[in-house]
Amino acid sequence: MRILSFTFVLCLLAISSYGQPNQEKKIKPKRTDNYIRLKGIRLGMDVTRPFQDLWTKGNRYGSEFSADMELWPNLFPVFESGYEVIKINTRYINYKSAGSYSRIGIDYNFLQAENKNDKNILFAGLRYGFVLANQQVNNYLIDSYWGPTSNQFGKQDYFAHWGEFLLGIKGEIFHNFYMGWTIRGKVKFNNKELGMPPAYFIPGYGKAEKGFTMDFTYSVYYNIPWDFRKTIGKKKPDMLKKPIPKK
Repeated sequence: MRILSFTFVLCLLAISSYGQPNQEKKIKPKRTDNYIRLKGIRLGMDVTRPFQDLWTKGNRYGSEFSADMELWPNLFPVFESGYEVIKINTRYINYKSAGSYSRIGIDYNFLQAENKNDKNILFAGLRYGFVLANQQVNNYLIDSYWGPTSNQFGKQDYFAHWGEFLLGIKGEIFHNFYMGWTIRGKVKFNNKELGMPPAYFIPGYGKAEKGFTMDFTYSVYYNIPWDFRKTIGKKKPDMLKKPIPKK
């Protein structure tokens, strides 16, 4: 009799435990990594482009803007675009070149975050750059044995592209405001042969005759604090169902 009673109790416990839903909540483990976490998109402007004529030959100026975001831990895809002009006006030549260029690439951050508020990065990066540009020689003068010769060349359109490797920093100076510098090494891949005169200047790159150039940029940034991770993870709310009126 006792065995039957014990067996009956075990059956009741098994049935009751099977019928109850599992109400245990899955608790996400705390973060153990020390990655920089940048929420949103960081927009930047290079403040050195309008003043390049202070350290380069000729009247060289332009503007450049950038955008980057942390898509993967320590990896920041980057897009940069700008417009550059150079004018040279001497006794022997009146020259102008201008064009819009773009660069796409990625930066890798080497710094580790000591706390969740750390946003400063020390990075190395790669870029692929390309430009659609034009040049024009309005007038040139050649002194020769038979006397000076003057002429001009019409507008010439050309395409060029190059690669870059970078080293730089971006530091947060105020909430969502950043400043930083970048050292760039540029390797020319190719540019269209124009004949006479050959391409002299490549916007976004430098002198066309050089297969390798160095450049320095200093930029200011603002981070738009849009947390796209949460936006992607959110589920669309269910439509509110209207109550069925009673007859």
